[in-house]
Parts: sequence; structure tokens; C-alpha cells
Amino acid sequence: RVKNPAIALAGALTLVQLMIMGDDASPAAIIGVTLSNALKGGWIAIAASIGALGSFFSGSTTVSNLTFGSVQQIAAEMIGVNINAMLALQVVGASAGNGVCLNNIISACTVTGLAIAEGKIIAKTAKFVALFIVVATLVMLGFLF
Repeated sequence: RVKNPAIALAGALTLVQLMIMGDDASPAAIIGVTLSNALKGGWIAIAASIGALGSFFSGSTTVSNLTFGSVQQIAAEMIGVNINAMLALQVVGASAGNGVCLNNIISACTVTGLAIAEGKIIAKTAKFVALFIVVATLVMLGFLF
């Protein structure tokens, strides 16, 4: 029962470690600079989704924040918005992302013995995660500027 979750967890955690290695030349720094230059203020619309993506891959709000927090900080500095508000969007997104986190879903199905495809569970929870991210982004707009 542990084999499949272990494979999924190992792959996701490897990706997270690759993202945070390398200081200014790290993928996180490159993503922050490149995308904030390209999107400008549009970054705000995807900030929480990036946090959710981190949780989806890593299975952890904390790891998502460690991985993408520097991306969000760089983006906030580049587009000239409040850094704390941008990091709050990261945290909100990362927390919401646990609702579609593949690692958590696989682990829960394994522990409970559920034989439901993970995609079906994600499809049911994704709409609530998306709604939460949209509402949080709208609320945070007042604090960004």
C-alpha cells in the first residue's frame, strides 16, 4: 500500500528541491524575474495560483511557501506592490492548494482503502479551490497598493 504513494512523494519532493537550489540563478529567481517582467500587474492574478501549484506538487503549504515565497517577493519588488500582501497571497494559495494536492489525495486514498481515481477527487475539489483563490485575490487587492 505504500509503494505508489512513495513514488509520487519522491517525485514531487525532488521537484521542490530543484526549485530552491542555486540562489540568484535558481529556477525560482528566474521565474520571479521573467514572469513579473512579462506580466507586470497581471502577476497579482496568478500569485495565489502559484502558491496552490506549489502545494499541489509538494504536498505541503510550508514547502510551497519555501519554494515560491522568493518568487513572490521578487515579483512584488519588480512590479512595485506591497511585499507582505503578495506573500499573503502565496500563503492563501498554498493553503488552498492542499485541496487538490495529489500527495494528500493519494495518501488519504491509501490509508482509507478507497479505490477512486485521484483525478475524480481533484475534479470535485478543484472548483472550491479556484473559488477560494479568486475571492482571496479580490480581497487582497486592497492591500497590494
